[in-house]
Amino acid sequence: MGTAEPDGLADPRRRLSPNLAAGALLVVLAVALLLWQRPWQSSTSDDVVPVPDDAGSLLSDQFRALSDADTRQEFVAAAGTGTTARTFATDAWDARTELDVAEVEMRYLRGGDVSDRADGSTLAEVAVSWRAGRDSPVTGTSVRDATVEFRLDPRPDGTFAVRSASAHDEPLPMWLAGRVAVERARGVRVITVDGGVPDIDSLAMARVARDQVREVVPGVDDDLTIVSPHTRALAAGLTGRPPREIAPIAAVTTTVDGRSATARVIVLNPSHFATMDARASQVVVSHEAAHLLTQAVGTNAEAWVAEGFADFVALHDDTAPLSLSAGQILRQVKEDGAPKALPSPDDFGGGGHGLGAVYESAWMIYRMLGEKHSDATIVRFYRDVLAGADVDTAVRRAFDLSIRQLTAQWRDYLTKSASTVS
Repeated sequence: MGTAEPDGLADPRRRLSPNLAAGALLVVLAVALLLWQRPWQSSTSDDVVPVPDDAGSLLSDQFRALSDADTRQEFVAAAGTGTTARTFATDAWDARTELDVAEVEMRYLRGGDVSDRADGSTLAEVAVSWRAGRDSPVTGTSVRDATVEFRLDPRPDGTFAVRSASAHDEPLPMWLAGRVAVERARGVRVITVDGGVPDIDSLAMARVARDQVREVVPGVDDDLTIVSPHTRALAAGLTGRPPREIAPIAAVTTTVDGRSATARVIVLNPSHFATMDARASQVVVSHEAAHLLTQAVGTNAEAWVAEGFADFVALHDDTAPLSLSAGQILRQVKEDGAPKALPSPDDFGGGGHGLGAVYESAWMIYRMLGEKHSDATIVRFYRDVLAGADVDTAVRRAFDLSIRQLTAQWRDYLTKSASTVS
């Protein structure tokens, strides 16, 4: 009788060959290495530092130190360690110099005690106030304030490093927005943020725009300030608007630099200028310059009066054909007939599709009037409305027309103009 073999070894087909055994061992080792290294996790996960328990106290001290800094070196040191914090603080300090900002006070309000991102960073709300000096290129109220959100990185030594600043529902202080530079020429200034809108000469456009306004509107002698941010997100932050709201706007005349500021500037939207030619870019800047230099911002003027006049200035000496300057409204007139009424405030309130035609239709009112009346008469009408006159009264006083007559003439003018455009 032979000796029985242990179970598992009796069938040669069930044995592992030496090669398979070695391969299995390698698989086991590979899995063990994979579990140890965990490559599916972020490579920075090991660098995430927890927020300190006494975050509020630490942040109160840190923003007090930023307020008390008298030199760039002190300000940079107070912003925390690391390249990002040094860059942020250096840009902010240099921007303070460029914009003549002094007497900065930062008071910690809340937040910063919970990490709200996978990278371990946190967000703190801080009340910021400052004084704009006499030589500041952003003129207006000297004492300014804003509530600013600071993005912070906890550090292993229990401190925080300032990464960036942002504001919601109000303009972000320009000196906290990034790398700032100021260019000046007679009567005009351009403030670039993080390099400004690429591939345009904002200073040259500002000079042309100011000259165009002065040619049509005698007595205008105010300075024109343009803010040229590098990205649409920056433009939104500087104007205190959500990015989606500023998306359809090429430029906006607005107040900037704090909740209490009265400084009026033109803020460019880089995403639009990237797609426009030199003529279109200049028309946009000149249009906004007309708003700013005639002090139309903040008045209760009828929208078609203000917007149509701004284009009347911007296109005053333009030689482009109507198919280019009024192509959108004239195509609509060809397809659907002339609008029944003058453009309403609601027409201007819509965004995106169709808005260009509304602006063109308002300009065509002035173009029609300009064929029969002098610039001086048109400017008197515009000034009358800005000063608070009822539009019906101002139209009759300047042009001896009722609103009904003006509307009928404008509808006929649009229809005839549309018939000449292919």
